[in-house]
Amino acid sequence: MILSDQNTAFFVLTSIALFFVAAVAEIGGGYMVWKWLRERKGMLFGIIGGIVLFIYGVVPTFQPAQFGRVYAAYGGIFIISSILWGMFIERKKPDRYEVIGSVIAVMGAVIIFYSPR
Repeated sequence: MILSDQNTAFFVLTSIALFFVAAVAEIGGGYMVWKWLRERKGMLFGIIGGIVLFIYGVVPTFQPAQFGRVYAAYGGIFIISSILWGMFIERKKPDRYEVIGSVIAVMGAVIIFYSPR
């Protein structure tokens, strides 16, 4: 199948959006469960966190690739999203090694998911 530039751009933008929606759902749901168990927040935190984690499990199914490739590429997106979560939600400034590692991970994700086959 030959894709036009417009189709390729739509594919890339859609897949990136799906990766980041999945990342926010996984990190957000996990964060809520973390708060519930580690910081003794109410059970509602755990329940909502579990529901959000379930949603995370559904979102990647919309990616137009096979399971292994989607989850391998998602790993890189998850890493940089976790660092960004720390910056904006927990107000923790990443050190240079977190930044360098995140950039390397995202480069790997791009190679895994977007290389022509």
